[in-house]
Amino acid sequence: MDDGDYRGQPRHCGAIGMRGAGAWHRQGTGSRLLGALLGIADNWMKLRRVELSVYCDNEAAVALYRKRGFEVEGQLRDYAIRNGGYADVYSMARLR
Repeated sequence: MDDGDYRGQPRHCGAIGMRGAGAWHRQGTGSRLLGALLGIADNWMKLRRVELSVYCDNEAAVALYRKRGFEVEGQLRDYAIRNGGYADVYSMARLR
């Protein structure tokens, strides 16, 4: 029987990831892409929770995510390696 349960996999939440190329910074591309992703999450997938990770020092991205309703849920220290060093990331989520 296929009830869509996927053996305990939560169907109410999903994760997204975005990365912008330098040539596209500050042109609204990230905002449009995020809007399209959230439209799919809300209207097609009917997700209650959308989550993501973002570098703590990426103030523009953090501001964009906050503008779309995301909140910081935690900070993961030395989570990523970037430019030969360790970097902290925020774990952010938006609930509908």
